[in-house]
Amino acid sequence: MSENVVTLDLRTIPVFERHPKIFDAWEDLEAEEVLRIINDHDPKPLHYQFEGEYPETYRWDYVTKGPEEWVVNITKLKLAEASGEELKRKVEEALDEVRPYLQADGGDVELIDIDDIAKVVKVRLVGACGGCPSAAMTLKSGVENTIKKYAPEIKAVEPV
Repeated sequence: MSENVVTLDLRTIPVFERHPKIFDAWEDLEAEEVLRIINDHDPKPLHYQFEGEYPETYRWDYVTKGPEEWVVNITKLKLAEASGEELKRKVEEALDEVRPYLQADGGDVELIDIDDIAKVVKVRLVGACGGCPSAAMTLKSGVENTIKKYAPEIKAVEPV
């Protein structure tokens, strides 16, 4: 295992900023790197959130269990990378998850291409989403994050 460790001392971060900072740091990790969090209480709710958002992609190890300091190492696991039809299936599954939200606003998303080598997905936002001023944010926060959740091997999602 790599000894690359990113440490976040949550005790110094305002409560409302903690989970976004944790998940931003998590997204930036490579396989086998560790996110070490230090907290003043047991981060069980965070563990439950990881279980819901990133099942089977991490290992959760308590280093210290209170009472004043809780330290947890969250290791990003190296997963077998999908390619070809398996990768396309994972991307389509992710798009099926975000599609109802886009359709509720009169839009949709189309899969245009997947570059198997560069691990880049190309999509087109259509309908109301195509010309929306928030399209870039929808692409990044909604579509790309969901695709990366289903297919962690994907490096980027680009609009066409």
